[in-house]
Amino acid sequence: MSSPMAQIEQTTEQLAFIAGRDHVHLNEDGSITVSPADTKQVSEILLFSGRNRLTVHPQGGGTKRRWGSGVTPNLSLSLARLNRVIEHPWQDLTCTVQAGCTWSKLQRTLATHGQFIALDPLFEERATVGGVLASNDSGALRQRYGSLRDLVIGMTLVLPDGTIARTGGKVVKNVAGYDLCKLLTGSLGTLAIITEANFRLHPLPQHTRSFTIAATDASRLGSLLAAIRSSHLLTQALQLRSVESRFQLDVQLSAHPTAHQEVVLAQMTQQEGLALEDASEEMWRMRETLFSAGATVLRISTFPTQVCAYADRLRLMASDVKLVSVAQAFGLHTVALYGAADAVTTTIQKIRGDAAKGQITVAALQLGEGVDAAAFEVPSEVLSLMGMVKRQFDPDGILNPGKFFAQAK
Repeated sequence: MSSPMAQIEQTTEQLAFIAGRDHVHLNEDGSITVSPADTKQVSEILLFSGRNRLTVHPQGGGTKRRWGSGVTPNLSLSLARLNRVIEHPWQDLTCTVQAGCTWSKLQRTLATHGQFIALDPLFEERATVGGVLASNDSGALRQRYGSLRDLVIGMTLVLPDGTIARTGGKVVKNVAGYDLCKLLTGSLGTLAIITEANFRLHPLPQHTRSFTIAATDASRLGSLLAAIRSSHLLTQALQLRSVESRFQLDVQLSAHPTAHQEVVLAQMTQQEGLALEDASEEMWRMRETLFSAGATVLRISTFPTQVCAYADRLRLMASDVKLVSVAQAFGLHTVALYGAADAVTTTIQKIRGDAAKGQITVAALQLGEGVDAAAFEVPSEVLSLMGMVKRQFDPDGILNPGKFFAQAK
């Protein structure tokens, strides 16, 4: 029987035969990073991994690698070399891009024809297309354009047994077959590895202007938020931020200056006894600041009608720690907790206990040092269904072990 080091060396040699010696590296923790050049090499690596029971972690920009914790895999499959925008038929408002392309590079390419993917994920300079899809990340633009699942229209993916599959298509109106794009979006790399994606595009907005409205309590902003959502204002983005001892409702309008929509917004604000102020575009990147070192970050989903009331409730439940949050108007709260590990752990328990009483979900995306909390708490009936899907795609459990499917093998 060969020694562990001999097995690692043999594995490295075989992976080098597939991807090239310069693209296989042995890491300090004993895992191996391999960088394939195309979908075919991804297929060959997964086929080899499956035959040798090697666990695999798909790796993009690393901006969300800690989401959902997980265990150290045998292989990190880096998609850094799959970084091209393959096709941009701008007349059709679609594009095809490899999964290792950074989001910012993709958007710059599309902007040359006045188009963009209407999505604002975290850390655009480093986040890759595959990583954004795997984590189902989206920001305040979802208010107007819908979720990531509404924007992706096709994928090329590799199953754990090496099978290359294509789902969806290159046109917006495509309803043939089961929609695997929606299933793979948000799966955290546990079902298959995405190597290419097709997106529907939108024209770049030409006239945007941002405003903010402050109040001491989020509930004070609730009726105004509801009025804006139901109005005829061309609202590009809406978010609610907790800023020290007050809340800020941020509004971005996208209308020609001659429409004077800021006047309408100011009137609506005054009717609520509040003041409208101009704001910097930088506030739309505030969600990124929550992921600072040492912070525990939660993602909480509520109904859109509960956004303001729940923001106030969070403040009460987190009275023993410092809380900073950015909530999107459609009901997704990103919450950072700072404080002693035991106090943060207790606060998470309070939040999850409260969530169990209603239709609210809580996920721990990032844990501060010493904080004891599960990444996901999935109801048993849902976990059972997830387990069946996992077994259909990855019966041997080689893709991203330790994510939320750790209990569902």
